Amino acid sequence: MNQSSAGPFDGWRRSPSVAPSRTISWRHAIAPLAAILFLTLALLVYGASQPMSALILSVCFTATAVLAIALAGPRHVTSGMAAGIIVIWIFAASGLAGNASRAAPDLAVLFAAGAIWSVGYVCARSRGALDLAWSALIWSSLAFSVWTFFTQVASGVGAGSGSLVVGFRTPAEAAVVFGMLGLIAWSRLLYIVRKMDAEALAHSAMFDRLLREGLNAILLLAFSLTCLAAAGSTTGLILTAAAMVGLAWWETRPILQRQHRGATLKLLGLAAPFAALGLAAWGISMAWLRDESVAPGVGAADTLPHIQRALAYIDAWLESPMTGHGLGSAEAVGDSATTLSNAKAMLAPGGAQNVFLHWLVESGVTGLAALLLVLAAMHVRIFSGSHERGASRTLLRLAVATGVLLLLHGVSDSSLDLPGVAWLYALLLGMACGVAARPKNTSRSAIR
Repeated sequence: MNQSSAGPFDGWRRSPSVAPSRTISWRHAIAPLAAILFLTLALLVYGASQPMSALILSVCFTATAVLAIALAGPRHVTSGMAAGIIVIWIFAASGLAGNASRAAPDLAVLFAAGAIWSVGYVCARSRGALDLAWSALIWSSLAFSVWTFFTQVASGVGAGSGSLVVGFRTPAEAAVVFGMLGLIAWSRLLYIVRKMDAEALAHSAMFDRLLREGLNAILLLAFSLTCLAAAGSTTGLILTAAAMVGLAWWETRPILQRQHRGATLKLLGLAAPFAALGLAAWGISMAWLRDESVAPGVGAADTLPHIQRALAYIDAWLESPMTGHGLGSAEAVGDSATTLSNAKAMLAPGGAQNVFLHWLVESGVTGLAALLLVLAAMHVRIFSGSHERGASRTLLRLAVATGVLLLLHGVSDSSLDLPGVAWLYALLLGMACGVAARPKNTSRSAIR
């Protein structure tokens, strides 16, 4: 299949005198398209929060990764992939994961996250396959957002409550999902803006270009943010706004710094990072001071619910600080730590509502350190790749911005234990690492 138009992340150098023609090999496209289909199914079942759906989809993702590597060839298997598989198997076989029956869903989700990361990595090594997969991800995300909006509004959900959270366990989970989808659409639109500026298009042609190349992203942004607003999480709205402002500043900074820009645009460029930091601090403080998961009234204590939960889970973690209580044990640990004084906070949905405490309780310092080490290694590769000449930086910046959004939610209102969120993030990280590892031309890229 031949494509003659520039792809959504066209960052590799091409001769300006030759039309950008590329051939997409279906051998490279089948696996990422299948992974995106399964990812859409995971979102349709509200993040695959139920153990059975998580196990089934984990098997599907693992099979897809095997297919991707088999079709692409063994040269795409990296030492990191092999090490990840070995570490997870050792973690499970050694008993460090805890009770086998209880830990099985979480182990399957972890293994599937590594599998979908591999699919994204292999896909990103082929420019045509990456373009096709990225377009498919935007269209599938749009279909999910439209489906959620119309099915739940048509059924009357949220008509009086202002919440489209049916199916998700908490408003925070819905906010994380739709915030990520909104950020994906926003990144695509920012790429088009940078591309138009690099081509020095006339203002009269910009609107036409934006509609022609970014209609799907505009629709996704509109529907995802509408669902986000209807989810009933003010914290989610603020944190998503913080991530979007930060990403907009990062993407458009070279444009706003040019000498011919007006004073207003230059001022916006200077103020944007401070606005992003202010929104992030506002969202986190609001989540801690006014817990959306705990209704005011009878049973409320003087201590903030977040503090009550933190103290209870820290005490539980200190019982087994190095290895934790085992994967899948957070709910049982929370039940055992519930007392009359903290019952209202502990019985609220969302568990520890802190991703670091959640991992400390379940896997201890060892598990949390391993997770942070893996993520740090990926981000080191992403940042190093973003500074290379000819790098396609938009996807790399999106992966970092998505990680920031998840971190903000992770310390505010959610433990991020929703498999669909982990899988979507793993796909973005895999694509970003694949782009960063791709050999770059020595010539300077037209789109920076």
